Amino acid sequence: MVLLLTTLNITSAAHGQTMDQLKAYISNCEDAKCLDTLLLVDLNSFTNETHNSKVLLKSALNKADSFSYNTIIPKLATQLALIFYYQGQYDSSFHYRISGIKQLEEMGDWAMAGREYAELGYQYKRINLAKGFEYMRLGISLLKSNHDSIGLANAHNNFGVLHEMDENLDSALHYYNSSLNYKTTLNDSLGIPYSLENIANIQIAKQSYALAEENLTKALQYRLAVDDQQGLLGNYINLAELYSHQQNFNKAIYFFNKALLKEKQIGHPYAAQYCYEKLTKVYRHLNQFENALNAHIQYSNIKDSISNVQNIKNVESLTIQYETEKKEKEIELLSVENQLKQTEVQIANNRFIATAGTSGLLLLSAFLLFNRYQHKQRALLAEAKAINQKLGFKSLIEGEEKERKRIAQELHDGLGQLLSTARLNVSAMEDKVEKLVTKQWENSIKLIDEAVTEVRHISHNMMPNALISIGFEAAIKEQIHIINDAGKVKVHAELPMDKINLSESEAIALYRVIQEVLNNALKYAEAKNIWLTIHHDQALVVTIKDDGKGFDTSIINTSDGIGWQNIHSRMEILNGEVHIKSNLGEGSEISLKLAV
Repeated sequence: MVLLLTTLNITSAAHGQTMDQLKAYISNCEDAKCLDTLLLVDLNSFTNETHNSKVLLKSALNKADSFSYNTIIPKLATQLALIFYYQGQYDSSFHYRISGIKQLEEMGDWAMAGREYAELGYQYKRINLAKGFEYMRLGISLLKSNHDSIGLANAHNNFGVLHEMDENLDSALHYYNSSLNYKTTLNDSLGIPYSLENIANIQIAKQSYALAEENLTKALQYRLAVDDQQGLLGNYINLAELYSHQQNFNKAIYFFNKALLKEKQIGHPYAAQYCYEKLTKVYRHLNQFENALNAHIQYSNIKDSISNVQNIKNVESLTIQYETEKKEKEIELLSVENQLKQTEVQIANNRFIATAGTSGLLLLSAFLLFNRYQHKQRALLAEAKAINQKLGFKSLIEGEEKERKRIAQELHDGLGQLLSTARLNVSAMEDKVEKLVTKQWENSIKLIDEAVTEVRHISHNMMPNALISIGFEAAIKEQIHIINDAGKVKVHAELPMDKINLSESEAIALYRVIQEVLNNALKYAEAKNIWLTIHHDQALVVTIKDDGKGFDTSIINTSDGIGWQNIHSRMEILNGEVHIKSNLGEGSEISLKLAV
């Protein structure tokens, strides 16, 4: 028997009272239109009961597929993506999000596609921030062209988060305020507190604690009024952060524990991981080492369960697959164009045969036309081959950098965390160490510290943290600092005052080129000074000059080494130029130029 639900009952699902009824209703659904019931349920209802919602939405998707109810499938898929995201299952979340976007594009629903691209950009924030910016900008562009105020309100809020993670607080505050204006106009009582909370986070960073507390309190009142369980979880965490910054550690512990209790009710493991990580630091400030150790163990266990390398690799694989499909369509279009050119050649050839007997002049004209088309066709094929080779090498380079990043992350998050935990354990025994073993204890601490330093050094060489977390300029400064600390060569740097706007892939490629040039100077030039200057006007120009022994530039083309080959290949991918000036006994000057 089909269980019928009234609109009133559906609305009450927002308070967690009818989710079981909805599951029964959908499982007994006998026609496509009954699935529309789910569109009347507040999103808040799904996020408050993530496990039940996942079962419900999967069942609804299967029903929609069996009924060929294609218009509702992307809506259900993107709702399911959000549930997986809250549960820390990022690979499943990305699978459903990308699946929904593809169907929305096929349907021509660009407004909804804009919302989902913005959500995809937001979800990328902990995996690949540059990719997050890319998808977010695409989403906002589509939302603006479709005049979607509701979508823009949410997208601007989430874009603010990306800017905050990129440490651009002024831009973050701009987008948070823009989001709040949209939501206030729309009287969005569920969305307003999210903007208030994010504005408060900027105020905490700027040490405006009174204003931050006022905004967090307002947000809390909104959340309690609408029973937003996910929102309450975030609110408690941000209040705890506020009190941590004010060094009111007891209040911070109180709100972190409230957040952990809320997390147990609704299931959001990433939030629990964050709380335990912060509690570890708070307990250490209070010298409560046993509590700190327990919190750190909880943090490590949760981190291993939700942030494993395979999960992230699956996400990247899904995205690569999605983008590869787009590239394949472009290559397919190129193939069609080539076929058209071949058809034109064949037509010209046929005309040649048809008119061969008419006159020698026409014969000569047709022959010349045929040769012209043949030459043009060869040029097109050569161009297509060059494009494919460039794309292939670019993919190879990007794959290499992703592998470097993965290994660096494993070293830092895996071995690094184990060493930190070991040191915390050993440090906790300090008061219990007998005088007879004091020396051995001190040696153990020293060895662990040396191991941590070595892991950090290897991790940095694989993928400098500054390059990913702070930016290109910071990574260059860090590299210069490392060289100067060695004391063998002095690097003199002149960098631009303004931030250089490079995507993550561009920044990594250019950083590797500069690193390679500097390494060449250190290994072979026997220089005492290196001058590194970066100018940014209409183009970005990097000049690296040394006072070393110089070299014969003609040997570059015949060299067996891959250093110069890598430099030229990476600059070619960046559509940049490399100029090398050097003479024996006169030092060297390498100039890199690219448009940004």
